[in-house]
Amino acid sequence: MEPATPAIWLAPLRGVTLAPFRRLLAERFGGVDAALAPFAALGSAEKIPARIFADAAASLGGPLPTVPQVIGRDPAALRAAGLVLRDLGFDRMDLNCGCPWKFVARKGRGSGLPEDPDAFARMLEAGCEAMPGGFSIKLRLGYRSPDTLAARAKLINSFPLRCVTVHPRTGVQMYDGSADLDAFGAVLPLLRAPVVYNGDIASPADAARILERFPSISGIMVGRGLCAHPGLAAQIRGAPPPSREAVAAFARDLAAEYASSLCGPAPLLGRLKELWGYLHRSFEDGDEGLRRIQRATTPDALFDAVESLTALSARL
Repeated sequence: MEPATPAIWLAPLRGVTLAPFRRLLAERFGGVDAALAPFAALGSAEKIPARIFADAAASLGGPLPTVPQVIGRDPAALRAAGLVLRDLGFDRMDLNCGCPWKFVARKGRGSGLPEDPDAFARMLEAGCEAMPGGFSIKLRLGYRSPDTLAARAKLINSFPLRCVTVHPRTGVQMYDGSADLDAFGAVLPLLRAPVVYNGDIASPADAARILERFPSISGIMVGRGLCAHPGLAAQIRGAPPPSREAVAAFARDLAAEYASSLCGPAPLLGRLKELWGYLHRSFEDGDEGLRRIQRATTPDALFDAVESLTALSARL
């Protein structure tokens, strides 16, 4: 693919695309232009401690520019978060309007926020005031109906957003089924801000199809695909696939960083199982290897399962 490929973003996946992952991904494989950090949940306006942005702040000055993401429905808290982030050195902030989890959406946050146009408008106003020129949103087609985003397009256009990232599923779909490209194509010309496409990009061919069908988008955002295949962004730009050894070394070094920062074996085991839930797809016989990884009850047992998987893959 030509160097003029629109921007490639790393999507936020809680518990996976944390600062060590983002840094090692950029250093080892490249191809990614920027990332959204996993969201920080906002409390009340009086309780926005800087520590909730520690993960995003860890990427300041690093190899992969990272935009902090927040989730909530309190405009005062959003304004307070903007002040904290500017003090930390950020000039960008993203509002999560797409989280599909029921316990989030039913409280009017995430994909539930655009369902209430008044609350949505107040948050857009607060975000643009809190981070002038650097406020963006990430959202879905709607929570239950795929028509919500189109119905909110005029409202969205009334604010000077830096960009709008669209994942063309509904919240109730979670990640089931396929992204609705026809619905994305219908809403794309309705939005004035630059639009980033997100969803179901697992290969260079997937990216090529999206970019060919929607040449006006400003970028693509890839989450699960990059977690499964960390060289994917570079491949989209024309690089060859990374070796199995390179992916295994990436995983080993990431595990070492987590081991040095997490307290106790249980958090480390949970973090690594979540990572390998995606990364096993980079290896032949990965499904069988994942079953062994999921059965591990200690980090050592998990490391043994990973070594078996990578060694077997190298022989196949």
